[in-house]
Amino acid sequence: MKALHVSLVCASLLVAGDYDFDMGAIEVKPYTLSGYLKGEHKFQGLNDASPLYPTKNKSAMQSFLGEGNLKFAAFKDALKLDSEVMVNASDMDGEASHEATLAQFFVQYKLNQNHLIEVGKKAPKWGKGYFANPIAFFDRKKDPNDPEASKEGYVMANYRYNKSFEGEVKNVTFDLLFMQSNDTYNSDFNDVEQNHFGAKAYFLAYDTDIELIYYHRSDENDKIGFDFSKNLQTNIEIHGEFAKTLGENEYAYLLGLKYLTEFELTITAEYLYQNTQSSKSEPFWDHRYLISKFSQKEPLDWLYGSIYYKNTYNLSDASMQNGVGATYSFKNNMLLDISYTQNSGKNSSEYGAKLVQDTLWTKVYWYF
Repeated sequence: MKALHVSLVCASLLVAGDYDFDMGAIEVKPYTLSGYLKGEHKFQGLNDASPLYPTKNKSAMQSFLGEGNLKFAAFKDALKLDSEVMVNASDMDGEASHEATLAQFFVQYKLNQNHLIEVGKKAPKWGKGYFANPIAFFDRKKDPNDPEASKEGYVMANYRYNKSFEGEVKNVTFDLLFMQSNDTYNSDFNDVEQNHFGAKAYFLAYDTDIELIYYHRSDENDKIGFDFSKNLQTNIEIHGEFAKTLGENEYAYLLGLKYLTEFELTITAEYLYQNTQSSKSEPFWDHRYLISKFSQKEPLDWLYGSIYYKNTYNLSDASMQNGVGATYSFKNNMLLDISYTQNSGKNSSEYGAKLVQDTLWTKVYWYF
């Protein structure tokens, strides 16, 4: 019997010669490379009741955009280099422009299993909100019509401590962040040259994500922030954020939920309140908004396709933006997204006074 076992082993080794297993083929590469190419076209009908209409004095305008995004990361022992570059060329109603942006470029060094340091240009992406983030003190504001788009970061240094536990508190992370705004670094962060310090404590406790934030500025009042996220069930998630400027009557909060039905309809809804208004050139500048999105995957067995509806409602002046769209994913990593949005409301309201009344937006992505 022992001889039979030996014969079988030898035979298997001989046969394996025809099917050699190349360990090098599964070796982890010391780098990652990803990104996308995007082309888009907008046809926008103009609102002749808008105060800005005389600046155009025509019924419609068109714009074209070509964009490339490249993310590259390299690893060497405890050292990691992370980078992201965005290049775009556009023609906005006959005005051509092009630019290249180094969105992120930072080095991460792991001191050990629990401690790491990051230095360079980075977008921290603080907050749990999908359409807006009141506590994202060190990030650029999201575009509510494209909230997942990459954003340019700021030059900063970050120290992080991370520790996992057994029990109800499963993970604790502390971040300490430092950045400067002056003529050389982060000149577009704010109008004041000063030092900025951020501290964030994260806890995964009782199956709930919780973050506490303190933001200190050398020449302005400090800010505090809080957010949370919790899965009530596997298909229902709730989240929220709160931010306040100390010593001032200035605060904002967001409450939201995400719900996935049995027939794969995803519902995302958020309520945003801020007691002070900001510049009208910014998204969500007024006091109260309700933003809702409904996305149905593969309706009527339409494979690789989806449809969606989005509503942004300004509760303060009863104006709104409605949008419908459809996406289709091709097998070669291409995505087609076609949408139509319309602004409506009184002439004096936010969306009723916008120059653009409706938009037909076509986007094509190729991911690699």
